[in-house]
Formats: sequence, C-alpha cells, structure tokens
Amino acid sequence: MVILFALGFGYLAVALVFASRQDRLFFQPKRGHEKEPAAAGLVHEDLALTASDGASLHAWWLPGTDDPGGDRPGRAFTLFFLHGANTNLGDRVDTLRFWHELGFDILALDYRGYGKSTGRPSERGLNRDVQAGWEWLTTRRGIPAGRIVVAAESMGVSLATRLAEDVRPAAMVLEAGFTCAADVAARRYPWLPVRQFLRIGLDNEDRIGRIRCPKLLVYSVDDTTVPIGMGRKLERRAAAPKEFLKVRGIHAQACHGGGPRYADKLRRWLADLDVTDGVA
Repeated sequence: MVILFALGFGYLAVALVFASRQDRLFFQPKRGHEKEPAAAGLVHEDLALTASDGASLHAWWLPGTDDPGGDRPGRAFTLFFLHGANTNLGDRVDTLRFWHELGFDILALDYRGYGKSTGRPSERGLNRDVQAGWEWLTTRRGIPAGRIVVAAESMGVSLATRLAEDVRPAAMVLEAGFTCAADVAARRYPWLPVRQFLRIGLDNEDRIGRIRCPKLLVYSVDDTTVPIGMGRKLERRAAAPKEFLKVRGIHAQACHGGGPRYADKLRRWLADLDVTDGVA
C-alpha cells in the first residue's frame, strides 16, 4: 500500500509539474546562433522588430539575387519563413539558402526567447511575433499580401495557419505540421493525461479548412516526430486548393532529404501561382 501511494503521489507530482510548466516543456528555444548567413554566402540585414506587447525580436532580411539567369520562380514573391519549436535561425541557414536559390527575398524571424530575440515563449506571444513580421513586410516594406509566400515547418505551421485566418498570403508551404499540440504531447508523454490539462492549442486541424490560399503540404515518410499520418489527416481537412508531397529524410528537413525532386516540385508549383497585388 505504501509503495502504491508513493507511486501515485509521484505520478501526480509529475503531472502537476507538466501542467504548470508546459510552455517550457513544449517550447524549447535555442539561444544564440551556430551559423550566420554569410557562412552560406548569403547577403543579409539584421532587423530589430517589436511585437505588439513590446517584445524585441531579431530577424534576418535576405534580398534575392539580381542575377536574371536560372530557374527562379520565387523571384516574383517574398518568402516569410517560420521555423519550429526546438531550433532557431542559426540552424536554418542552409534551409534559407535553399529558398534563396529559388529566387525569393526572405524575411526569417526568431520568435521571442529564440536566437537573439528577448522574452519567453508562449503560444499567444509567438502569434504576436509572427504578426509583427507580417506587418513589417506589408507596412514597412509595402509588399502586397498577394506577393508573400509563407514557408513554415513543424510548430511554425501552427503559427502560419493562425496568421492565415486573418490575412491571405499568395500561398503557403507547410512542412511537417502536426494536427494539434495535444496530439504531439500525447505521443511524447503517453503515460500522462496531457489532453486533460494542456492549455496550448497550436491547432492546425480546425484552422486549415478555413484557409483559402494555395497550400503545399510536405511530409517525410521517415519522420518519427510528426508521422505522415498526421499530414494525411490535415490534407483531408484542408480547403482547396491544396497539394500533398511525400519526401524522405528526418523531421522538417525536406530541403535536404527531399533532393532534386523536392526542388523541382517547388519550382513547378511556384510557377503556377498567381501573382497579385492584393492586400491582406
């Protein structure tokens, strides 16, 4: 009996710790940068953006190349890049080079608490950060919403779909997006009743059916963090126009594991997008 009581008390204590510290357990920000754009031959400008609640955000602006040669369908657009929960821009320099080679100007943002941005992550705070990035593009740079493509990976997909409830970008490339935070937490902590007390939503499953811009959903058959079954579930819920692309490789690394097939698919898909000067 004493052993059972101790085990039960310990289980309850762990559950209470999870409930009280779930932001810190779900968002695991990396500080600093392991790599800068110059290491990949990219010209960039460091930006200081401010979220609506005063959080100071660090971002990179990477202008596209002036070289008219090559197959660069992204030249007609600007890319708004949103990374995942356990990384920062310093880990995504090669990914940014991949997008840059498609011709895009790029705004890449580190959320609060990530990289060189201040503050502590929370779902509401990160949504404010993404809104600040969007407003910088559309207001400070004067770029029409119809010329912005949002590229997001993993947790960043949830921020992208929340943004797209209020604005209408030209298109979205959504890689390794999960259905909702509760599904991810239940896979990560199967021995805890996470669905009963998780307050973090990050819900793509409900939102993706309300987003009308073209969407390319990208999932790896090798991904053990966000299995392709979650992607198929989102595909079924997504509003048209939509496409689904299977690639190989680890979680949220399609630009590496996808190989030439992924780049070729993106070029064809981007070339078919309508270029408009529509506002958000």
